[in-house]
Amino acid sequence: MKKKATKLTALITSALFLLCSCQETLPPSETIKNGNFGGIQFETSESVQTAAPIPEYEIVSRSSTEETEIIQEESGISDTAVSDTTTVKETTASSATTETTTSETTASVSATTPETTVQTTTTEKTTIQTTTKETTTTTEATTAETTTALPETEAEPVVSAPSGEVHGVWISYLEVSTLLKGKSEADFRTAVKKIYSNCVSLGINTVYVHARAFGDAFYDSDLFPFTKYISGDIGVKVNYDPYEILVSEARKQGLSFHAWINPLRLCTAEDMKLVKSGYTMRDWYDNPDSKGKYIVNVGGTWYLNPAYDETIQLVCDGVEEILENYDVDGIHIDDYFYPTTDASFDSAAYSASGYSSLSSFRINNCNKLVKAIYNTVHSCSANAIFGASTQGSFENNLNQLYADAEAWCKGGYVDYFAPQIYYGFNNTAQPFEKCTDTWVNLVKGTDVKLYIGLAVYKIGKEDTWAGNGVWEWCNTETMLKRQTEYARKKGCDGIVLYSYNYLFTSGYVSTAINNEIANLKPLLK
Repeated sequence: MKKKATKLTALITSALFLLCSCQETLPPSETIKNGNFGGIQFETSESVQTAAPIPEYEIVSRSSTEETEIIQEESGISDTAVSDTTTVKETTASSATTETTTSETTASVSATTPETTVQTTTTEKTTIQTTTKETTTTTEATTAETTTALPETEAEPVVSAPSGEVHGVWISYLEVSTLLKGKSEADFRTAVKKIYSNCVSLGINTVYVHARAFGDAFYDSDLFPFTKYISGDIGVKVNYDPYEILVSEARKQGLSFHAWINPLRLCTAEDMKLVKSGYTMRDWYDNPDSKGKYIVNVGGTWYLNPAYDETIQLVCDGVEEILENYDVDGIHIDDYFYPTTDASFDSAAYSASGYSSLSSFRINNCNKLVKAIYNTVHSCSANAIFGASTQGSFENNLNQLYADAEAWCKGGYVDYFAPQIYYGFNNTAQPFEKCTDTWVNLVKGTDVKLYIGLAVYKIGKEDTWAGNGVWEWCNTETMLKRQTEYARKKGCDGIVLYSYNYLFTSGYVSTAINNEIANLKPLLK
């Protein structure tokens, strides 16, 4: 009995030591929510096991004199069975809890709580993990402009990266707001040059930069109001073209530049009231026949409803506008599709659709959207490509967001995937190697490229819902290195890191991250 008590005491002491050693100070007001950049509570009642065919139709250029028409042919959409899901729910300061699984969090002027409450529901005994791609910060631009230099590494020499391998980084509206908001044209250009030189120093060759995050434009647009993440107020423009600077300075440093949009997410209810009439989203808001139809409020944020041709056309017009005015290498979307599984979101459209399955109806709508964006990109540019950063979990994509990556791959309506495989090797529900293998098998035999999204923000932190891998990100300094090596071994075409702030910006970068990057850097140079 005494020996058992001694062993128990030792175990408890070890656990407390491990817990204390792994805790880190989070950046100011950091929260994680929404989708693979965090999750919201979902009530999943059905799932789909097979890819739905991409419907045939065309999107007519907004510059055409002919009447815009979308023609759809429906076929072969099957109802299927329930799979494991995880749901996450948390509250932001800018609005009430948003019932959506998406790629990023909404930045708020006021502080947000650093705690994240997560609820999981499973149909079996395993849990599918959702993680988060973007985090909310209230750090002011004037206090967050400094960057953390990368430490020198003494790692053993490694084989150079394969020619053409993508080494990417996401530069979200959060980075733009933190580092570039409120600057003069000269200061904006200087800051952008520094951002890109930091990227090049690490071996980054591709940047995915937000062009539209909340139905706003980081450029001079006829279709969407100017973003508050540069000027400070939605709809208020600066006296220069920030996106031209972002693109041209990337070119000067040899970086490939992709314009990142969230196709369906619009602004908060508060911001919508500030948008001037004349913009389609505001006109729909003011019209009782379109409010709640083309645009739907979910938890205080407005979203486009992809069930209608008019909303898909608006998204594609926005893509065309970017490609017409900026020398970008591609258009990039992430996992902001349906913001909720609640049937009320599109009940009228579903009732009129003739579908017997809400899942199949919504999957078909997302297929239409993705195909339309693909067609727009390739009709507007001979060189630009189109890709999607879905969640890493196939189950979450299909059952929570109604995003059928298999259908997009088989139909040839993406040029690349950059799935957010934000899981450790010991993650119980989604181990990194198994999840990566699933994506590798998906694109095998196709022309679709595969770039693996990696979670820099998790380094040194508890991975709460990872099961056996709960402390994995604390107990290693080689996670990113090993994940990159595995992706390369499996023939993947590159990696993308989330995100710039966690690589370079003070208040985000920790000692653990610096050590990880020191070990990763030789693989990228």
